[in-house]
Amino acid sequence: MPARSLITTLSFLLWISLSLASASEHAVIDTDGEPLLPGQEYYITSAIWGAGGGGVFPVQTGVDRSCAYSIIQSPSDRYKGKPVKFHVVGTSTDKIYSGSTDLEIEFVENAACVESPKWAATSDSASSSLYRLAIGDSASVSGFFQIHVLNSFSSKLVFCPGTVKVVPSTCYDIGLETNRELVVKHDDTGNDAKLWVFEKAQTVKGKFSII
Repeated sequence: MPARSLITTLSFLLWISLSLASASEHAVIDTDGEPLLPGQEYYITSAIWGAGGGGVFPVQTGVDRSCAYSIIQSPSDRYKGKPVKFHVVGTSTDKIYSGSTDLEIEFVENAACVESPKWAATSDSASSSLYRLAIGDSASVSGFFQIHVLNSFSSKLVFCPGTVKVVPSTCYDIGLETNRELVVKHDDTGNDAKLWVFEKAQTVKGKFSII
């Protein structure tokens, strides 16, 4: 390889490495450009307007109306879904950082008959390589969530099976099934990550607005 081409290639690889390192040190921001804060209430909505759909919310999917809810994304960009809170697990921090802050996510309002509105990944009996995101499902997979900033206007959610900080974690992108359920594929087939933004939940006369 000519020296000039080698220098150009090495410079490019260095730029990518520095960019990734910088991104991992950045605090995640909301749609107001402010840092995402643990305990604050947010809507998780599509970063793509129009055909990208709206926000996330739980839908009861248990057999015979058992107490199990899948987490889905609204097909309408006019519906912001149900607000959530992020809780830091492991090392304490006052901000949420891209790719390094381990999180629990829960809906602010609990669903009927569910003990906890905390998000969990559950095994899909029809596929050994698929987790579905749910609340109220006792067959949950141990793990935690992270937010990875992709660019100045969007982020992705990932699920990391295992125990926080016990061993280096492998995290997997969270995407959508055709029925708009949030899912995690944890094999080599890959999964197109859904792109999200985080909007502070606004209140109207003490109640959450959904539009």
